[in-house]
Amino acid sequence: MKKIFNLAVAMSVIASSLFFASCGEDEDEDETPKQEQNNNDNNNSNGNEGQQGNDNTVDEGTTSITAVAGDSYSISNAKLGISGASLSIVDVTGSTVTVTVSGASITIGSANADKSYAIVASDGYVTAASMSDAKANPEKVLFICKSGSVLASGTEAANADIKAGAGKTTFTKQ
Repeated sequence: MKKIFNLAVAMSVIASSLFFASCGEDEDEDETPKQEQNNNDNNNSNGNEGQQGNDNTVDEGTTSITAVAGDSYSISNAKLGISGASLSIVDVTGSTVTVTVSGASITIGSANADKSYAIVASDGYVTAASMSDAKANPEKVLFICKSGSVLASGTEAANADIKAGAGKTTFTKQ
């Protein structure tokens, strides 16, 4: 009987040490994914999902941003032959956004259907354009003012012709 008791005590000591070691290893394995998930959440909160103010930490570029005065981005659109053009947010007033794109100043806004799209002219000059201009030249739409002060690639436009015709524009925070 004493042998069985001693064996049971020895087994419980071994089992409990394995249990605690196992928990410790699981905890270490979980830490890395949690940190990666937090980093991904931070990027996504400023990328394609709802954006938040000046905390944008966009590394790879996203197809939409919330415009915040003073922020600067590098924008690219392979279909339009644009790579690394500079975009500066000059002013945000309600749903109207004033930006400077490679030296050209334009004002667009989701509340103003006459000037709700940024369009690239044939000479590479970027101008604000009406929806009718964007529908007539969907392949030249660089970005839109999607809603409020969200700037987005033309590929995110509600209009099917513009969505299909526009090349993907990415915004990378500088």
